[in-house]
Amino acid sequence: MPDKNSTRPTLLLRLRCRTDQLSWQEFHERYGELLYRYARLRGAPPVDAEDIVQEVEMYLFKAMEGFEYDAAKGRFRAYLRSAVMHAMARKVKKQARQGEVFDPQVFDYMTAAKEADQDERWEREWRLHRLRWALRAIAPEVEPVTLEAFRLHVLTGQPVNETAGQLGISTASVYQAKSRILRRIKQKLDTLDPDEDV
Repeated sequence: MPDKNSTRPTLLLRLRCRTDQLSWQEFHERYGELLYRYARLRGAPPVDAEDIVQEVEMYLFKAMEGFEYDAAKGRFRAYLRSAVMHAMARKVKKQARQGEVFDPQVFDYMTAAKEADQDERWEREWRLHRLRWALRAIAPEVEPVTLEAFRLHVLTGQPVNETAGQLGISTASVYQAKSRILRRIKQKLDTLDPDEDV
C-alpha cells in the first residue's frame, strides 16, 4: 500500500524507479484528482480530462529516469500546471506530434511559475488539493464530529449556529473544531511538504 504521508520530494525520487508501481499509484492518488479538476475547469469534457491525466502521468513516467529533485529550479506545482496545459494543447490539435513537445529535462520552471501564479483557477485548485490531501491524512486522528463540523462550517460555508444545531453541539465546539483542524492541517502540510507554501 502506498505511503500517502510521504513527502513530495521523497515520492518524486522514488518515481525514478519505473517499476515501483506503488509509488506511481501514490502519485496518481495524490495528484490525479487535481489534474482532472483543473482540466475540467479549463473546459475539457470528462472523458478528455481523464485522458489528459493519463497523458501527464505518461510524460512524467518517461521523464523520471535520472531525475534529480532541485527545489531551486522552481515549484513542482508549476510543472504540473504546465504539463496539463501542454496535454490539453495536444488534445485540441488531435495529434500529439503536432503539439509542442513537453520535455521535463529542459522545462523552463521560472516562466511556468510566473504563469501558474497568475492563473487564479490553478492557484485555487492547488490550495483545495492540498487541503483535501491534508484532511485525508489527518482524518483517522480526529473525532468524526469534529471533522464534520469543520467540513460543514469551513468547507461548505454553513453558519456556525446551523452547523452546531445540525450536529447537536455548541457553537463554541464548532469554533474549536475549526481551530483544531486548521492547526492540524498546517502541521501536516509543514511536515509533508515543508518546501511548499501553505
